[in-house]
Amino acid sequence: MSVSLVLFQLIFVSCEMAQDKLIWKMVLDFFILCCLASPLLYLQFWSKPKLGGFFADDRSLHLPYEQQTVPEAVLAPAGFALVIVTIIIVEYVREKKGLSVGEKFLCDHLIPGWVWTSYVTIGVFTYGAVVQQVTSETLKQIVGRLRPHFFDVCRPAYNASDPANANGFIQVYTCVDPNDSRTKEISQLSLSFPSAHASFAMYIAVFYIIYLQLKCKWRGSKLLRHAVQFLILLGALYVGLSRVVEHFHHRDDVAIGFVIGAVAAVLVVKFVLKPKKYMSGTWQDRDTPQQNILPRPALAR
Repeated sequence: MSVSLVLFQLIFVSCEMAQDKLIWKMVLDFFILCCLASPLLYLQFWSKPKLGGFFADDRSLHLPYEQQTVPEAVLAPAGFALVIVTIIIVEYVREKKGLSVGEKFLCDHLIPGWVWTSYVTIGVFTYGAVVQQVTSETLKQIVGRLRPHFFDVCRPAYNASDPANANGFIQVYTCVDPNDSRTKEISQLSLSFPSAHASFAMYIAVFYIIYLQLKCKWRGSKLLRHAVQFLILLGALYVGLSRVVEHFHHRDDVAIGFVIGAVAAVLVVKFVLKPKKYMSGTWQDRDTPQQNILPRPALAR
């Protein structure tokens, strides 16, 4: 039984059993998120990107291979954990301060406002992360730019007299890997543009910065929030620039990755999260109750 058939059956069962429209919306959103994320599985496990051509005297491809400082297995869990934990803490504190949107009823059970708002915010954050990652990975496959450590990893063997390799542009070649120890590295040599690390790190940073700006305000210190925002942005810059220093990406690969992540975060917050919908009146926190303001007298006619 295929995965898609199982998902459709789950949706059908949920529709039959659930009388609450909220359940249907949650199931449908989850299904859409899975559909959007499915290309990532294909690109990660089944896609075999083709190695493009190169000029033998291209010095930008002759840099040595180095180990990654921040691999994907570290960046993704750390980024999600940071955002999720922050959202839960902030929404819980806002609930205690009377700034929550109010409770929700789900299958005759009362859901606290901070739980529902946390669920919505985390869901939107995950959606944005999937969208920007699919965008970056798809561009990698289409562009096929070689990484700076191409020669060190591939050690290409080619025939310069081959007509396909005329004018010094080598298109027909094979990578020499005597011990089959760099199979994975070779398969990723044409995935330099753009940097998915830089895109994901900047997406996390911009989303986190905007979220703190909208939801957090503490009288104890005026600079604490801004200091945290600066450190998060600095961390994102470090992740992206480390990819250049470690010869995994060219500088413009990282620059475009930063742009993709930042634009995705801004668009997701503004048009998907829509903070006005889950805040009391404005995008800014109201830590103190509004003073009673007398109505303005009507103008005499």
